[in-house]
Amino acid sequence: MLVLMGMSPSLMVMGQEPIYGGIMHTPLSADAHALNPFSWTTTYEAYVIWHIYDPLVRLDLENQAYACIAESWSHSTDFSEWTFVIRDDVYWHDGEKLTIDDVFYTYNLNWNDPDIPRRSWLFDEITELEVVDNTIVITFGWGPKPADVLYDLATTLIVPEHIWADIDLHDYANDVNPIGSGPFKFVEWERAQFFRLEKHDQYQFPIYIDGKTIPIISEVEAAFYALAGGDIEVMANPPPELESAAEFYNASVHTSLNDYWVYLGMNQRRYPNNVTEFRQAIMYGIDRQEIVDVIKYGRGAIMPASCNLPWGTYYNEEAKTYDYNITKTIEMLDDLGWVDTDEDDIREDGLGNPLEFDVIVSADAQESVDTVKFIKTYLEPAGIQVNVVPIIWDVLWTTVGGTGDEANTWDYDWAVLGWVGFWSDFHPSSFYWLLSADNWWGSNAVNIPGWNSTVRTQVTDLCELVLYETDEAVVADLIDQIQVLVAEDLPYLPLQVNGGTYLYKTDEYKGWQLGPTDGPDNYFTWLSIQLISPPESGPGYLALGAILALVITVGLIKFRRRRD
Repeated sequence: MLVLMGMSPSLMVMGQEPIYGGIMHTPLSADAHALNPFSWTTTYEAYVIWHIYDPLVRLDLENQAYACIAESWSHSTDFSEWTFVIRDDVYWHDGEKLTIDDVFYTYNLNWNDPDIPRRSWLFDEITELEVVDNTIVITFGWGPKPADVLYDLATTLIVPEHIWADIDLHDYANDVNPIGSGPFKFVEWERAQFFRLEKHDQYQFPIYIDGKTIPIISEVEAAFYALAGGDIEVMANPPPELESAAEFYNASVHTSLNDYWVYLGMNQRRYPNNVTEFRQAIMYGIDRQEIVDVIKYGRGAIMPASCNLPWGTYYNEEAKTYDYNITKTIEMLDDLGWVDTDEDDIREDGLGNPLEFDVIVSADAQESVDTVKFIKTYLEPAGIQVNVVPIIWDVLWTTVGGTGDEANTWDYDWAVLGWVGFWSDFHPSSFYWLLSADNWWGSNAVNIPGWNSTVRTQVTDLCELVLYETDEAVVADLIDQIQVLVAEDLPYLPLQVNGGTYLYKTDEYKGWQLGPTDGPDNYFTWLSIQLISPPESGPGYLALGAILALVITVGLIKFRRRRD
């Protein structure tokens, strides 16, 4: 036994349950395009990037601020000055120590470059950045809310100055050997196949697994067979029949909600998309509940026309709703004077143009493609022809203005896109990010081309007031006003809020961390997960020692074959 103990350090403390590593396998449903933390464009890219890079502050499973690179923080009584103390045990993946200079470099870069896509709006409100010993002091021209600073600004991903100092961040894929300080180091990216990551041995918090493999699995059936066969540990949004059979392949079920909603965006630079009544008619003509029930298997909810999540502090139940009513759609189109003049079952607008629209949608997002097919079916009885146009994400993003390159921008009729918010059920600045003409995403140049009505001006003004208001009651009233205006004018046609159902294996791994808005594959799981039983040892003395241990401890330790 003494010899065996020397061979198995994890057993040296009697009575302590041993910890085993392993390689965790969690799939992506589509490939990333680049790994630039300043300019990522899809949730697939963000997922990989957040393995590699860390911010000062992460959000925990209850969406509360959690110290990461920052050890602690404090603020002045009026919230205008914030001080973040940096940990002294953080290292980059290349072995260099992360210092306050890296933090200052990252924040100063964002402060001075308003064209960075993944940049917090609060950088525009900073008046001074100062380094004092191992702290960064951030001074604002006014006192922003703690939720803004902690959930938005402090979640900025930190990059190493010694690598990025000579890089043009606006034209850099960062896809060869990205160096961060996050829990996992980049090893390999086989395009359209997999990512391979390994544990960051110098990470400031304990990590038990040896690494992660992230296979790209786009088909639900393929993901299920991979889960059932033990090739992956997590599967998102399985069909209901597979969910109900989870216990037969040693999986548990977890459900959560997502601050991610899908919408139909209409290019208002083109007639008749710029007619409010036309947008309203289309909204009535889409059975959004059926989209949730059929395409999403009931996982999720109808997204309110107000563009605010249907729960939480700021949701206004008095804002206008659009229950499915195709008869209402037909009546409104008739009132607008748009009829089928040539008897081809397609109406013509007031200029004689057929009501025929191409809808561009990401070819990588099958659910969105299916959503457009449903919309096509819904609107046919109203005399509207919808053409489904799946295109690659890079082209779609450029076309809707996301890259800032005006070549080929806005050359579309309609587009189906998703909005990943910032916990807009309780974040007072969410409407500023989404709808203000003064913000990048909601500007006329990017995501809502042509929305230039008087309502647009009113909404922008109200968004500005929210940013500077400190009275919570006044903030709530302003946000209520915004929702009423938005639901009436419909700059976006919101479809559904995504809900998540996950299967995760419980026969091989333990340490899963689960939250109301997180699936089992999250940052805290990455830190705590471990094999239940040790991996099979190789031949020789280790194998002999394992056999002896099995015999001596009378089955206390069970061995199970583990895949490579």
